[in-house]
Amino acid sequence: MKLSTKCLLTTFGAAAAVGTAYAVQRKANQRKQRFDQDAGFELKEYRMINGIQQYLVHRTENDENPVLLVLHGGPGESAMPTRYLYQREWEKYFTVVNWDQRLCGKTLQINADQKEELASSLTLDQLIEDTREICDVLRAQYHQDKIFILGHSWGSVLGTMFVRKYPDRVKAYVGVGQVVSMRRNEETGYQKVLQKARIAGADHDVQRLLALTPYPQTQFDQEMMDKMMAVRRLQRKYHLAAPISLKALWQMLVAPDVNPGEFSVYFNLDFKLQLPLLQELMSFDLEALDRHYEVPVYYLLGDQDWQTPYPIAQEYFAGIEAPRKQLILIPNAGHNTMIDQPEFFLNALRAVLLA
Repeated sequence: MKLSTKCLLTTFGAAAAVGTAYAVQRKANQRKQRFDQDAGFELKEYRMINGIQQYLVHRTENDENPVLLVLHGGPGESAMPTRYLYQREWEKYFTVVNWDQRLCGKTLQINADQKEELASSLTLDQLIEDTREICDVLRAQYHQDKIFILGHSWGSVLGTMFVRKYPDRVKAYVGVGQVVSMRRNEETGYQKVLQKARIAGADHDVQRLLALTPYPQTQFDQEMMDKMMAVRRLQRKYHLAAPISLKALWQMLVAPDVNPGEFSVYFNLDFKLQLPLLQELMSFDLEALDRHYEVPVYYLLGDQDWQTPYPIAQEYFAGIEAPRKQLILIPNAGHNTMIDQPEFFLNALRAVLLA
């Protein structure tokens, strides 16, 4: 048998093995997500929200559970491919609602023909109003006067500003990977990875980081985006930011709700669509606002998170005024706190919201 034929057969064999492993693992994940016959509720839907169709997934073991609206990070990164890793246990205690925000995931897919127009008008205020309308839909649908809001990373910006503007709709707010100041986050995260590279004696990494100065830039443009991605790559190398590993990619590929035909929806991210919002976020600073909240505020922070550095959130949290407040630092957890420590995270979530 010729060598080229052997190589071709080996390649086909490997591809078949990967395909089989994919099918087996995805089916296993789907089984784990199923509810018992006598309990459980799942709804996947598009809703007309502020003029466009937006995608929502509701899941719970009991639709009388308190509603928890999850605001994903990014901006532009849906939680749909990863939520199965940690949310199934949440559904015993909450009616968990995930939402693909405008210009993200299936909301972007169904509005693809007007994405440029939507991108040109994308603002934090607009997303706050989207959140308000979704919140009102959920309050009416589940007959609950108020709901819980959980914001992760960028979602913590949206969540914080939403609960400050519309506290009458909110039982409590939970911040995970809480952003206080985008600029301070980037400054602190940059200095931390530079320190790590110097301690490791990695001169090449040190020079790569120094070549990025000034960092961060005042304006968020494509150059700043490229610099941020370079910093993130090195932060991941030194375990300071959410990983993009083969394991993490595999977990997303075998997500029970993501069909092969939808891979491009969730994995072909176009951050250029988010540039107007990212430009706005560069000046976002909670420290410039008063620290009074009309709803309970809880922060669940990973003690290894330097992508949204937890010491900044700790410092800010110490000075806020709220009807109730608590900060829980979760050990051995990074930016994706709920994935890194799912059991600890859920116990903390239940302790602050359901006690």
